[in-house]
Amino acid sequence: MMKLVRIPRHLLHLELDDLSELGVPENAAHAELRALLADLPLVPNASHSAVLRGPASVTLPCLVVLARRVGQGLREHNLALAADDRARLHAERLKLIFLDASALEEVLAAGDERAFHEAALFATEPTAGVLALLAKRHTAGLASFVTSTTPVAALAHWRQLSLAD
Repeated sequence: MMKLVRIPRHLLHLELDDLSELGVPENAAHAELRALLADLPLVPNASHSAVLRGPASVTLPCLVVLARRVGQGLREHNLALAADDRARLHAERLKLIFLDASALEEVLAAGDERAFHEAALFATEPTAGVLALLAKRHTAGLASFVTSTTPVAALAHWRQLSLAD
């Protein structure tokens, strides 16, 4: 089974306050990301899905910070389940996926269906195949967050964060 969380190693422990050190300008990008983070519940759903638009040097670190925050919420949810019932935890555990579009395409091509069911998906520069997956996830009520250098017409109904200078 393929690994579904592939955050670049140099970004693994990235926090919101670390973004400036990576060249993410302290402008609207920080404010946009902070606003999104403030709006997220412990376990987000499709109504919280968002497109982070701008250069990859800005959007990828912001996507990692977002994934870490959502991951913390999912972990808290899972810990609460574990405290009540270990069997229930096994059946209802919430996980996230973090992949670039080409790796996500490989997962889908291999017939791995976890991308259709996990609680949150984080992907970079969605391809046509990934856009089809995102539409199915949205219909299922699942949260997804993607980066893009350009507007994505198919995701126009999602929250749009402009992270460009």
